[in-house]
Amino acid sequence: MAQSMVCHVMLVVIFILVALAEAQTPPGINNPSHATCKDPSYKECHNLVHVCPKFCPDSCTVNCQSCKPVCGGDSAPSPPEIEPPPTVTPSPPVYTPPTPTPSSPPPTTPSPPTESTPPTPTPSPTTSSPSEESTPPTPIPSSPPSTTPAPPTSSSLAPPTWSTPPSKPKKVKCKNQNYPTCYASEHVCPASCPGQCEVDCVSCKPVCNCDMPGAVCQDPRFIGGDGITFYFHGKKDQDFCLVADDNLHINGHFIGKRNKNMGRDFTWVQSIGILFDNHKVQISAQKTSSWDDTIDRIYITFDGENIFIPKSEGAKWQSFTTSITRIHDTNHIVVEVENLFRITAKVVPITKEESRIHNYDITSDDCFAHLDLKFKFFSLSNEVDGVLGQTYRNGYVSKVKMGVLMPVMGGDSKFVSTDSLATDCSVAKFKGSQEDSSSLNLQLPSLRCQSGLEGRGVVCKR
Repeated sequence: MAQSMVCHVMLVVIFILVALAEAQTPPGINNPSHATCKDPSYKECHNLVHVCPKFCPDSCTVNCQSCKPVCGGDSAPSPPEIEPPPTVTPSPPVYTPPTPTPSSPPPTTPSPPTESTPPTPTPSPTTSSPSEESTPPTPIPSSPPSTTPAPPTSSSLAPPTWSTPPSKPKKVKCKNQNYPTCYASEHVCPASCPGQCEVDCVSCKPVCNCDMPGAVCQDPRFIGGDGITFYFHGKKDQDFCLVADDNLHINGHFIGKRNKNMGRDFTWVQSIGILFDNHKVQISAQKTSSWDDTIDRIYITFDGENIFIPKSEGAKWQSFTTSITRIHDTNHIVVEVENLFRITAKVVPITKEESRIHNYDITSDDCFAHLDLKFKFFSLSNEVDGVLGQTYRNGYVSKVKMGVLMPVMGGDSKFVSTDSLATDCSVAKFKGSQEDSSSLNLQLPSLRCQSGLEGRGVVCKR
């Protein structure tokens, strides 16, 4: 019995000591736990080990925003601290006006402050009808204007509207059916000429209109048959011989504007006169003050007869070996004589941006519409001459100064002519066809062409 009593007493004492130890030691201190921030957006706190506080029951979490450990039960409020900011920012300006008004009535319970209560909606119904009449002038209606600052803050969330879609480069197709592997295949214009290019059906690649041999564009910039780029400014309101051969002669009529600071004219090719065999073709850009690409500004004559081609892409006029075809509905044609030449002509204006960059000082009364040209020759002799023609001779050595920003070819006096259809420049050698074609000349003026209803075909009658 005595031993059993002693055992009971010892068990009671041990139980008491354990209870005292647990009472003195806060929960969780015997087995302290650790916690880390799991949100990688908080780089300074992410994966940093923290020891749970002594007063936490068993575990804790880390508030990544404050980078401090909190007990497991307290982790719930931390996320709301992150979420409210976006929602609270717009709401304070809206809810702040009502909040001060209910707080004011408790201290102003006496009757004198009731005069200030009309702004609040609750006291007004208890008051008499006169007080209700006084409520309209109260600043309550003015509170909506006070909330107007909030919309600007919300509009600040609209940077996506600043990003305007970039202008897409023009897409072009090969339109020569003689190249079936490339015909109708679509290509995107190069970055250097996003809006002015065409497909070279031979190589089946897009090329800039003015970046190939035989091109005459802009303030006349020539690319010779030898591939060398040069400028020939000439003089405004004068004609110059571009190509001079025994059966082909081409003159260009220059228009321009005097540049007081440079001592020369800004010039562009306004028209060309073409002589071959016994025929004469003239292609001109008509003068216009404002530009509209839907209005046709190209003017064509064949042996002195005006040529009308329906304003439809693909519309064609033809007389024996000579054909004139529209590349676009307006302002862009190709003239071809079998086994002799092919000339592409496009009427373009001087834009405001070009005038600003080059200081052309173009005014609203004339946009100086001119021709961008591309020449292709099939049977030039080795004696060919002219501003452009000489560059096609075998063994020709360019006389322009290379390595400068604007290599200029001189020789105005050598190439000047009296008219766009004259062959009197000093390098002219035109003979034309030797065969008698008087009967042909009698019948050509009566030639008439027109298209069908859809404008895709053309019929010519005498």
